Amino acid sequence: MEEGTPPPEVITVDQGGISRMIRRDEIRYVQAQGDYARLHTAESSYLIRIPLNDLERQWADAGFVRIHRSYLVAMDQVHQVKLGAGRASVLVGDAELPVSRRHLADIRGRLEETRLRPGQ
Repeated sequence: MEEGTPPPEVITVDQGGISRMIRRDEIRYVQAQGDYARLHTAESSYLIRIPLNDLERQWADAGFVRIHRSYLVAMDQVHQVKLGAGRASVLVGDAELPVSRRHLADIRGRLEETRLRPGQ
């Protein structure tokens, strides 16, 4: 790790009497499940008792973006964005997640930010 770089945030999740430490930078996406949120990593998923809206506020500066009322994604984990006729989705690992019309403009803006242009 580079000097001056803060260590990755660690989230403690409880599963069947065992507390596990999950690094936030390993989380690919988060799925709302009522007042809970399910954290999806490459290996597994973990249910925590926190609403998705709270995570969206707390993790906005960590690269997590709301794409749908039920999903937050880590933009650095998105491999592909599909923009079709009236339907958009993102590919995160092997999961294809819907992008709602409400959040589509933000996703398109983020794509433009990463697009290379001549003369740059």
